[in-house]
Amino acid sequence: MKHTKVTTLTDQEASGPLVALCAGYRCNALHRLADGQNGADRLRSTIAASRGAILVSTECLGACARGAVAAVARRDGSTGMTGPSVWLGGLDQPVALDALLGWIASGGPVRIHAPADDIPAALYSAVLGTGKPIRTRSPER
Repeated sequence: MKHTKVTTLTDQEASGPLVALCAGYRCNALHRLADGQNGADRLRSTIAASRGAILVSTECLGACARGAVAAVARRDGSTGMTGPSVWLGGLDQPVALDALLGWIASGGPVRIHAPADDIPAALYSAVLGTGKPIRTRSPER
């Protein structure tokens, strides 16, 4: 994964959502087609304006049949640790994308160990499941 946002020290110390966005060919194409706008660019802008939010992009996550995919987790600013992630699909659909953008702008998941507890109702049908914490660094060897 690679970071797509440079953060200030204040942003790094702030807790907030960590979003892993699939940057595979299909997801990128779906984001460009969504609502005549680039959904990935809208997400980047929302994260850049949200204190403590971080965006990482990944290679294809292999869930192409589910539309554009992302995972969202809560990140603790003081330790950098993240809790489990909630996986979302269909983010190429304007309603789902708008709901995700609103959720991230309002701070994203509140509880680090239960990221789906406060998910907006408009995203219920987009939930693919929960998974392990998002790793932002390669493991030490």
